[in-house]
Amino acid sequence: MGTDTQIVETIIAEMTDLIKTNIGSYYDAEKIFSKEGNDRSLTVLNYLKDLVWYKLLKRRKPQNLNEDEYNEAMKWLEDISSGKRKANLPPLLEDTDGDGVPDSEVPFMKLGSRRTYGNHW
Repeated sequence: MGTDTQIVETIIAEMTDLIKTNIGSYYDAEKIFSKEGNDRSLTVLNYLKDLVWYKLLKRRKPQNLNEDEYNEAMKWLEDISSGKRKANLPPLLEDTDGDGVPDSEVPFMKLGSRRTYGNHW
């Protein structure tokens, strides 16, 4: 069994990885999470705190959860990862001219399709 500090650090690492996975398609997650102090994104920090706090409470008192903040954070991550929403974060860059240096943003696309209608032929 781990100590409380280990549990907290594990939950923080898990939730950080969840955020990196969801924003990593369009934003430079390593750059975002390498910043310190006032240079950090307050939006990402806020949602990370909400996710960690929810997971900690779920471990301690699963019957008394207020899921509003958790659901808001998950909705934000879902919108970011699906391309429905842009964030004020450093964009992920790709090498478009083949010189080995990332030079342009990965295109921000909203993915989805129009409704299809069946033909009765």
